[in-house]
Amino acid sequence: MANSTLITMMCSAAVALTATGAAPEHFQPCAKELLANSIELEKNAHNLNVIYFTGNDMQPTPESDRRLSELLLYLQQYYGKEMERNGYGKRSFGLARTENGNVDIYYIKGKNAHKSYAYGTGHGACIHEVEEWFKAHPGKKMSSHTFVIMPTWQDDGYSDKNPGGVPFYGLGRYCFALDYTDFDIKHLGKKTREGKLLTKWYGGFAHELGHGMNLPHNNGTISLNKAMGTALMGAGNYTFGMSPTYLTKASCALLSNTEIFVSAGTPHAFYTMEKDPTVYQTTFERKGDMLELYMEVSAEVACINAYVQEPPYAVNQDYEAVAFTCNMGTNQEGKRVAGVMIPLNELGNLRNRDNGELALDVLIQTYEGSRFRWRIPFDLSKQPAGTQINTGKPVFHRGY
Repeated sequence: MANSTLITMMCSAAVALTATGAAPEHFQPCAKELLANSIELEKNAHNLNVIYFTGNDMQPTPESDRRLSELLLYLQQYYGKEMERNGYGKRSFGLARTENGNVDIYYIKGKNAHKSYAYGTGHGACIHEVEEWFKAHPGKKMSSHTFVIMPTWQDDGYSDKNPGGVPFYGLGRYCFALDYTDFDIKHLGKKTREGKLLTKWYGGFAHELGHGMNLPHNNGTISLNKAMGTALMGAGNYTFGMSPTYLTKASCALLSNTEIFVSAGTPHAFYTMEKDPTVYQTTFERKGDMLELYMEVSAEVACINAYVQEPPYAVNQDYEAVAFTCNMGTNQEGKRVAGVMIPLNELGNLRNRDNGELALDVLIQTYEGSRFRWRIPFDLSKQPAGTQINTGKPVFHRGY
């Protein structure tokens, strides 16, 4: 297994912790073992808001505080190690801790019964009530990013054996996941019913949190997937914990300018940019078996990712979008420049690679975290080598 992927060890006796002190004494031995090789992460400027939300007719699942703390701290380490592997330092999303070492989870009881907060429709009411709670508790909101966890319904359709009923998706800087009795790190990597169920829901937990931290769906190149496994923001929600699962460099590039990943002392506010970035020049060219993208942009641009995908370009139809991140620099005129070479043979999983419509999605992120996406359609069967692809004028969609 590649050393940058998830640990899939079975749980056994606890071993000594590293100097990071990541696992409190009351954590179960399995969690202590999995956290024993924790890296010391940079201190964060902002933390993730973690909410446990229930309808007024439900209670939290037993031991949720301890179980979710273990799962969140392990996931924090996973993101941190992937950031380090991709060259962005030992940085992860911030988590506030209580005196006993648990993650500081806010428990909020909704105004209505649990079926008012159903999958697909209940997120709006939940977000409204969470924001009301923040207004009533000044100082509790630690960032713009909020992770809402709800217990599974217990009825004819759903139970601890078949969890569901509640929102489970990312929605802007909010994301939703669920909890159930066996949602426990002690099952990580085990090929038991509980282990397979944990991969499904913990993988989804990790994936939806990625959406809530500014990450779009994306896949790795053919060679990267062969070496590293499955991209978390592709189909990795089905492999997390069971087989090698990784973050693409493009994902890590976006996280490096996400509010809850920046280091303590970062002076600026986030997500405040009201105008589109300026694109002075774009060249998109086919050179033999390569596509070459070159851009000159305004100074506030921190990173540019390029995603090659095929239609339909609808929600949840972009899991196979092959991701690249541009090299950034400054030219002799002092302008911010970006460039990337895209090997065509690394796009082999795309059915339309050689004949049919594709799109290059250019995702621009500023230093204060705002994102702008510009789509450039093209067809390689109509683009002989050595020709430039018409990019047109930039048309940005904000917040992608």
